[in-house]
Amino acid sequence: MRYVLGSRSPRRMELLRLLLPHARIDVLPPSDPGEAGFDGLERLDELYERVQLIARTKLQDVQRQLAVNREGQTEPVTVICADTTVVVSTGENRYRVLGQPPAQPGWQQEVADWFSRHYAGQTHFVATALCVAFPDGRVVERLDQTSVTFRPDTDRWLEWYLGTGESVGKAGGYALQAAGSVFVQSVHGSLSNVIGLPLEVLADVLGVLR
Repeated sequence: MRYVLGSRSPRRMELLRLLLPHARIDVLPPSDPGEAGFDGLERLDELYERVQLIARTKLQDVQRQLAVNREGQTEPVTVICADTTVVVSTGENRYRVLGQPPAQPGWQQEVADWFSRHYAGQTHFVATALCVAFPDGRVVERLDQTSVTFRPDTDRWLEWYLGTGESVGKAGGYALQAAGSVFVQSVHGSLSNVIGLPLEVLADVLGVLR
């Protein structure tokens, strides 16, 4: 069995290598980097359905590429795709997704606003949608959620943190596995889910720990 990770994320690759033999993993990112957005969605179930849709669309993209590229190859392949998002509360039963900081000057101010309005002393959710396609045609979908609570005094280190540039390219503007950990007070749920790939759920789906 070979496994194809449909992702550009080096963090997901690092996590998957903790679960599966390095030599059995290939990387084939989706050919279309565009993704469905979250505009107009405020309910938690709507946001999570959209995250699952994004992961499913990635999987279908990778499967189409494999169908073209694997002519004459018979080795069975399992395809793994995922999408991770940070969800914060904006009021009574209303939520919004914090994506990656904008790739333009001024991103530091936007991330600073996220910290002051949504992170400091508050709990937010990190959700990862998994979509796994097996050689027999089965497709299994899962969604894992982790609650992350930040310290109330995030402003103590915020200027330093923004100066590291670590926020760039990170959903929600921080990395739990790196310098962003200084802000975290508690985590309830999977740590690997916050990083981008819930290993506990994926191991169950793949049956690798049975």
